[in-house]
Amino acid sequence: MYSIIKHFWFVIICLSLCTCSSETAPKAWTFVSMPDFLNVDCDYPQIGWEESLEYILTAVKKEDPDFLMVPGDLVMGHWDDASWNSQDTIEKYADRYYSAWKSRMNRHELAYYTAVGDHELGDNPWRDTAKVATIPFYRAAFRKHLQMPLNGPWHLPGTAFWWKHKGVLFISVDVFEDGESDQGAIKAGVSGKQLRWMEDIFLANQDAKYRIVMGHTPILGPVRKWSSSGLMIKEGRDAPLWQCMKKYNVDAYLCGEVHAITCTERDNIMQIAHGGLIGYNTRTNYLVVTVEANRLTLEIKEIELMPSGDHLWQTKNNRPLKRVDIVDPVKGFYTIAKAVLVRDGPEKFIDRIGYFKPEYEFSTDQAAPIFRKGSRPGIVTELPKIIAGQ
Repeated sequence: MYSIIKHFWFVIICLSLCTCSSETAPKAWTFVSMPDFLNVDCDYPQIGWEESLEYILTAVKKEDPDFLMVPGDLVMGHWDDASWNSQDTIEKYADRYYSAWKSRMNRHELAYYTAVGDHELGDNPWRDTAKVATIPFYRAAFRKHLQMPLNGPWHLPGTAFWWKHKGVLFISVDVFEDGESDQGAIKAGVSGKQLRWMEDIFLANQDAKYRIVMGHTPILGPVRKWSSSGLMIKEGRDAPLWQCMKKYNVDAYLCGEVHAITCTERDNIMQIAHGGLIGYNTRTNYLVVTVEANRLTLEIKEIELMPSGDHLWQTKNNRPLKRVDIVDPVKGFYTIAKAVLVRDGPEKFIDRIGYFKPEYEFSTDQAAPIFRKGSRPGIVTELPKIIAGQ
């Protein structure tokens, strides 16, 4: 009898331990990054585009992300002109196009965090005095419509911010600081008050399991560029932003701007420049990150598009094509890069395939929009494909 009772209690204890273990083990979760979506002023629904945009966002939703990150360039944003009342036109077009952008996200029940890109500030360069004077109006429109957390440095409310989710720290930086550069009155980077604020956030969240930073422009280069002016933080690895991320053991820096993919690892930080330019280029992509207790799995998925037709109206002359189709809806998105971040090993990033392989870390490849094809001898409108497993 004693042995039966002893066995009974042993089973109960084992079951209890299993239950406790399953309750305390953190559940894997995902988030998605998709820069430069859409980088065009689109209505909702947008005739000629909406079926393809629906397809893309449905695919994102199927990843079951807790949220979507968009590292800048949501709109075209050419909403100022010396001959206009720019404050009024910025408010008018912001209301029209940010509202459409948000409606599309809400339709797919996607929570989102958005960094500010150059197109949210009227697009580079910023050399004209009248244009420079509109920058506060652009920032105010972004803040009003996107309603990002107001926990950033006092001079950049709603454009620099942070959040913490299930033990992971995220910081979104505003890389468009006042200064002098080849772009005029804006210098790409993070310094001064914003850098000190960023350090304070790292110090206050030392218990974070992982640290992810989002900004619009790449820091390390050269990187692939497709229909892009190629804005960069020119100091590269010596940039104060990079050195700050190195000091506080950031895991990944997610950026866009260049509408092409380059994954560069230095100082145990993976810079992932990615995203596309719909209506101009023939491929676009997103990054899905799966978060587990002891690893992050990074996977980039791409899809082929075919822009066609005349040009879609925009406020100025930078205009995409009027129609966008998915080339192969049955095939859909396919994996082109994958890597795993681990803590306990001689290397932080392992099992690297596709764009994550070291031989693809830097590139001077450039391409122009598809509608430039044949416009002059030697013009390139496609970047070479790199497929996972190759």
